[in-house]
Amino acid sequence: MKKTLEERKAEAMELRRRGYNCAQSTIMVFDDVTGLDSDMLARLTSGLGTGLGCGEVCGVVNAMALAQGALRSADPSAKAFAGKCSRELTARFAADNDGRVRCADLKSQPGVRPCNDLVAQGVEILHDYFSQLPENA
Repeated sequence: MKKTLEERKAEAMELRRRGYNCAQSTIMVFDDVTGLDSDMLARLTSGLGTGLGCGEVCGVVNAMALAQGALRSADPSAKAFAGKCSRELTARFAADNDGRVRCADLKSQPGVRPCNDLVAQGVEILHDYFSQLPENA
């Protein structure tokens, strides 16, 4: 991978500061891995912030699923493996958030973590995930 974890986290926080939502800030820092440019990633994830705009699945979780999916074959036979990978990424996120992945739940419980912390967590999870993939994946 071209960028370090710290570079990705700093870039994600800068994106947040500039007004990008949690999903955009999480996925845009992986443009070097997904092969999609930042502008395209920003457009694709613009409606995912605030849990699809209605408090459902956290934008960070959605962005992680999209990022890993960008590396998959377009063949429908790849969907089972992509789903397995998304479940694993979601489970890692949930494990650090008392089992929660819904935005409304993440924001309404005691000990609420700021969105920036959740973005940083998603960036860490994805960075770790991508760093474990074979170079030609």
